[in-house]
Amino acid sequence: MTRSCTTARDALAGMKSNVTSVYLCAMIGMGLGVPALPVQAEKKPAPDHMFPQWSHDGGRIVFTSTADDDPEIYVVNADGSSPQRLTFSPGRDAHPYFSRDGSRIVFQSPRANGEDTNIYVMNSDGSEVVQLTHLEGFAGVPVYSPDETLMAFQWRETSNFDDDAKWRLCTMNADGRNLRTITSGEANDQVPNWSRDGKRLIFFSDRTGRNQIYTIKTDGSDVRLIAATESNDNSASWSPDSTKIAFTSDRAGNSDIYVMDADGGNVRRLTDTPATERAAVWSPDGKRLVFSSDGDGPGTIYTMDADGANLRKLGTTAKSP
Repeated sequence: MTRSCTTARDALAGMKSNVTSVYLCAMIGMGLGVPALPVQAEKKPAPDHMFPQWSHDGGRIVFTSTADDDPEIYVVNADGSSPQRLTFSPGRDAHPYFSRDGSRIVFQSPRANGEDTNIYVMNSDGSEVVQLTHLEGFAGVPVYSPDETLMAFQWRETSNFDDDAKWRLCTMNADGRNLRTITSGEANDQVPNWSRDGKRLIFFSDRTGRNQIYTIKTDGSDVRLIAATESNDNSASWSPDSTKIAFTSDRAGNSDIYVMDADGGNVRRLTDTPATERAAVWSPDGKRLVFSSDGDGPGTIYTMDADGANLRKLGTTAKSP
């Protein structure tokens, strides 16, 4: 009896009541065994919503979310209504981007072999997925040129992020042909976005030892540093009229959203919170920005006016159909 009681108490560690211990011992002595105790279910972590992009008519926002555990592509109306999951593949489907007519979405995924990440395109309802690149390593962050004849993206030769491989900028035809590497791989060049006239790309690079914002012609020539700072500036995008640039910076000690003129002047800070804000993208009319923030836990998507006013949390409780 003593041995059985000790075993029962050990199996139910944390129950300190003498009355409970006597009750358990009595039940074991009568051959009734140890009563089952309710097990509290582990609380599911809040989903992480990230990499939002507007549709070109301003009516929808496409983004990546872990709402159903695995990072997948979702779409939601711009007011936060009618969220819908679009992809259902193991691995991290991310960085979606709408075609101009809203009928297609390009994105990155490792779905082919679970190791190499490549560029894919699908219909905006998630159907007819087509692989556009067949590269070793990691190809991601695809964006259509304004006329949709080309696509820009970033690529590194391996998916092993412990090695010394660098991110390069690449372009290709929208159907995946004529792939061209336009930066050398001597530094990490990342997150390309097109100018409205399609003649230049804006990106960030650590070629000075910290992340700074540059522009480059689409053939890889005429690289220009927008503004030299002592901070890390990244994830830049031109406004629809190419007169302003939204970007993320830690220049005030935290990752916040800023806007500056296209020549690097007139810098304005738009967010000022202890949270990490990132990846602001302009609405098609240039009046609003969409971005993600971890102020409420994992990434949450917000919109705000282009001057930082009227901050609104986007309802993105995306579920599988």
